[in-house]
Amino acid sequence: MTDTARGRVIMTPVVTIAADADADAVDAIHHDIGCSLGGTLEYEKADANDKWFYSASTDVTTNADLISGNFTEGGAVSTSDLIKFISITNLSLDSSGDATAIAVHFTMDGADPKTATDAIVVSAGESIILKLYGCLVGAFHACSADDTSVTVKIAAILDDVA
Repeated sequence: MTDTARGRVIMTPVVTIAADADADAVDAIHHDIGCSLGGTLEYEKADANDKWFYSASTDVTTNADLISGNFTEGGAVSTSDLIKFISITNLSLDSSGDATAIAVHFTMDGADPKTATDAIVVSAGESIILKLYGCLVGAFHACSADDTSVTVKIAAILDDVA
């Protein structure tokens, strides 16, 4: 048996039917789609170079690499290592532990996420799971929507190529 990262995603397409004189507004599943969509997302470690990275609280402010530090089994993460699987949760807290509603923006090409039109946005309390072919750690950038402190939790499997 080998280590595996397992995730589950689900999305429900909800539309609001406006209120009228005889009824209140009501939410319903979009009639053309008719159901929730989702499934599993898994990555199985390919070899001994695939290693776990975990951070219970990474402080995100201005544009910088999201991942830095050490693998859970020791050894330093390098900017040339490859992200194979990553889970990110916006904890809705700043670095002082105070509540915040600020979103976190991410890019996978080294661009400034705050201004990138193709940035991934994770709002307060939300999570995202991505399986990647191999994005460079040094190209996976993060920042908060307004450069203030936002804490995220990260679990990832990285290919230790350095």
